[in-house]
Amino acid sequence: MSNRAGRIEDFDLLTGQARFGGDLSAEGALWLGFVRSPIARATIAGIDTSEAEALDGVVGVFTADDLDLITQAGLEGVSPANISRPPLAEGSVAYVGEAIAAVIAVSEAVAVDAGELTAVDYQPLPPVPNQVNATAESAPLLHPAHGSNTVLTVPSGDLAATQAALERADVTVTVSQHYPRVACSPIEGVAGLVVPDGDRVTIHINAQMPSLAHDELAGTLGVEDDRISLIVPPIGGGFGGKCDGENGLFAVAARLALRLNRPLRLAQSRPENLLSMQARDQNQQVTLAANQNGIVTALEAEVSADVGGYAGMGAFEPLQTQRLIPGPYRIDQVAVTASAVMTNTVPTGPYRGPGRAEAIGLVERAMDTLARKLDLDPAEVRRRNLLRPDDFPRRMPSGLVMDEADHLGALERALSEIGYRQLREEQVARHAPDDHRLLGIGISCWADFTGRHEPCQPAAARVTDDGRIEIDAGIAPIGQGIQSIITRLTAGALGLDPAMIVAATPDTGRFRSALGSFGSRSASLASSSAVEVSGRLLDKLKEQAAERLEAAKDDIELRLATPPKATGTPGEAQDVVLGVRGMPTASIPLTDLAGTEAAAAFDQGQPTFPGGTHVAVVEVDTETGQVDLLRHVAVTDCGRLLNKIQAAGQVQGGAIQGVAVALFEEMRYDADANPLTTSLADYLVPAASDVPEVETHFIETPTDRNPVGAKGVGESGTIAAPAAVQNAIIDALAPLGVTHIDMPCTPERVWQAIKNGE
Repeated sequence: MSNRAGRIEDFDLLTGQARFGGDLSAEGALWLGFVRSPIARATIAGIDTSEAEALDGVVGVFTADDLDLITQAGLEGVSPANISRPPLAEGSVAYVGEAIAAVIAVSEAVAVDAGELTAVDYQPLPPVPNQVNATAESAPLLHPAHGSNTVLTVPSGDLAATQAALERADVTVTVSQHYPRVACSPIEGVAGLVVPDGDRVTIHINAQMPSLAHDELAGTLGVEDDRISLIVPPIGGGFGGKCDGENGLFAVAARLALRLNRPLRLAQSRPENLLSMQARDQNQQVTLAANQNGIVTALEAEVSADVGGYAGMGAFEPLQTQRLIPGPYRIDQVAVTASAVMTNTVPTGPYRGPGRAEAIGLVERAMDTLARKLDLDPAEVRRRNLLRPDDFPRRMPSGLVMDEADHLGALERALSEIGYRQLREEQVARHAPDDHRLLGIGISCWADFTGRHEPCQPAAARVTDDGRIEIDAGIAPIGQGIQSIITRLTAGALGLDPAMIVAATPDTGRFRSALGSFGSRSASLASSSAVEVSGRLLDKLKEQAAERLEAAKDDIELRLATPPKATGTPGEAQDVVLGVRGMPTASIPLTDLAGTEAAAAFDQGQPTFPGGTHVAVVEVDTETGQVDLLRHVAVTDCGRLLNKIQAAGQVQGGAIQGVAVALFEEMRYDADANPLTTSLADYLVPAASDVPEVETHFIETPTDRNPVGAKGVGESGTIAAPAAVQNAIIDALAPLGVTHIDMPCTPERVWQAIKNGE
């Protein structure tokens, strides 16, 4: 498969033959809906289901007391066990949208009507809407058993030495900002089908982490591990939001499906999805110390994340921010304190580039601020501080060890592609008093760590009955095209046509170690594991063939039958044999060895560190505050490119999501912790007309940490793009006295900043 070849997934996706979670059904299936809290903080004095259950078409309404489910502990080492999130509310609610009761009905419409008829007696409590309220001395405790609204506070680095370096520096700059709370907004929310079979249940779930979800659901149900299996259909967008969150709703579905002996369907509505898949929301402050030449000598930062009503995976994200600072820069004296705080908002979780987008966003704002204070070009300040090839391998202040990436080369390439010098000249020429449309150029240099979590990726391979090779690398299909990559690499390793390779659907009943898709691990870890397991399978096949053919194992080869099948059908599997090299007639069909299996696990040890530069060009209307993004250039070094077209698509998609954070998207709450952005009418995701085509370019610095030489790329755009656009807007308005605007840089915020600057 060349870089120009199409993805094997696309035909089913584009022709409507792919069956997503919300498409799945079964004979006799009922619909499962949920009653959700309209109040941010309250105790539940009672729930009256009688009117709802009397509605025609309703099978039943169930609360936590009816289901005997076991609430699972949160993320070990991050989420205290005494504040774990139950599948259905148990006596109280901690945010608007928390699931309180389950409704089973003959259709979605009936389930919705029954939910509205379910009467819940709420006893409201004073809400805690934000971090300022949550950390106040007299703040109500969301979970009194924990004793604090602060989940964790973790310092890193030598704070005293860093502060001493700040005090003796020639110049210091401080930036404080809020990184906005956003919604993941995949095209498909949480959805699936649960099918009972005696005392076993099959759960079709669009989860990004099947193995983790399997463990969680088995524990919540209190059943033996082998009584459930999870099958992952094509996923209509994940972006991290389907790693955690509302997996517990599938435990509710499984319990009720077993009890009623009926299949159950469930699918979030758009408002439900917006009220369940939220991320980011970080208060940030950084101080840089530098000499008069702009060389940064020290960095101190504090980051604090609002993790919502329960501390789940979102509490881990400020630690991610802490570990990535100072990004791609040569800064040795670093101290970062990370904390996580609970409020009566939706619990946060991962979102494309979790924690790392916040790290780069903070550092890149600080680099621009330093350049302005020293009256240096922002590109020159970065040029003087970026890591060079002789800096690698580099141990970061967090202890992670970076492998080489061409950070300086990416900066220079991006500046060349955008025409940086000419743009600066045009910018100066447009500073006439009567010109109300100002030009701005923003730079964002970034690094990321990919394949960091669970760096050991298992895989399995087997020969199918029709003589193909099936590879199960445990990767959830979230649209990243990894099946195409694995198919091509495996075919190359075995010397076969890609049509002979089958990328298996994740199924924990068959392959328990289906880790899934997260942390930009697919291309580097899953591909490497697929190559390794295919080699082990080939070794087993050669051993068996050598014994049957009475030949030396080293003389056995995998080849097409002679003569090959001639059907004229492109992509059709060919007859493959195991034969003795140099002896055309000495062979056995691969189908004779059907069922042969192999397993492997590739352990990368350290993560890989891609990097690059984004440059954004904007035009800002000073009379209205309107921002138009004119160009966006992304130069990426993600190691060896396995498929340039697919990599470019990943960068473009991520960059557009990053641009949206900079310009449009924010989940907002009022003083009573009521969400104000509960539909796509008021939570603004960009349309195609809102962004230009992202111009993608690549530099290849292959890593030696895996056999394919690849690093992760899928999260790079969301990490790098927001700061480039934010910096461009502030750059345009600097002559007017504007020094900072929090994202999203909406027309209202931009206009207000202009007025304040004037």
